[in-house]
Amino acid sequence: MIYYKRYQFQQGGVEIEANQKLKLERYFRNADRFIWGVIPGNKQVVLETLRKVLTEPGKDTSLVPDYRKSTYAMVTENLLSGIGIETIITKIVAGQVRGQFADRSATLDFLRTHWMSGTLPRWQTLQSLRSPRTVKQRLLEVVHPSEPRPTGKQTSDILDAFVQVNNQYQYVHGWTVFAGLWFEEIEPVLGEATPV
Repeated sequence: MIYYKRYQFQQGGVEIEANQKLKLERYFRNADRFIWGVIPGNKQVVLETLRKVLTEPGKDTSLVPDYRKSTYAMVTENLLSGIGIETIITKIVAGQVRGQFADRSATLDFLRTHWMSGTLPRWQTLQSLRSPRTVKQRLLEVVHPSEPRPTGKQTSDILDAFVQVNNQYQYVHGWTVFAGLWFEEIEPVLGEATPV
């Protein structure tokens, strides 16, 4: 028997059923990358972007202290206790995913189709879907062509939040935990899931 939970949408955001809320909080706390890597950049860039996001809906920016004085674990707990998982999911995570895919909207549909069919996208196709490199990034590639691109915990493009790629051997290694969470848990909560 399949059990579907009902979600209520309210003016202030999404009200999530208690068990689902606890599960999403655990996913958030135990993520391998801060906020699942949906904000590209190093710690300074990520936390400054997060502070800007929190000023938009009128939230307390003190939840995100200066990057030199805080840890990701501290900010995670501040966000959960200060604004809650519903706001984190709807305003921060979904806002970042939508914003970064705004100029390449078919990319998220492309990833969803591959996720639902149980296949991995091709490395070459993913490279063509990446956002254009900045002038600084291109200059660094010219000056230091042999240095590898950022890997590991740092996200360089929103695609890195969804798929794990091996740039050295040019192949897609697999999906991230966030990909499953986004397509199976977050999109249905937001009411954005599209049948494939």
